[in-house]
Amino acid sequence: MTDTLFDLTDRVALITGSSRGIGRAIARQMAARGAYVVVSSRNQQACEAVVSEITEAGGESIG
Repeated sequence: MTDTLFDLTDRVALITGSSRGIGRAIARQMAARGAYVVVSSRNQQACEAVVSEITEAGGESIG
């Protein structure tokens, strides 16, 4: 299996409930694979924290 199977470059991922737990982990992994991640939750501050984590790791994200 190659990494191109999971290449998400130029894709947008909208992940609901991504401010913590499994959703947060999925958001971070999708960003690591090249996706532009939209972080969504009921808590804006928690979303911004995940966005910061993603951008600091070199990914692209918005909350």
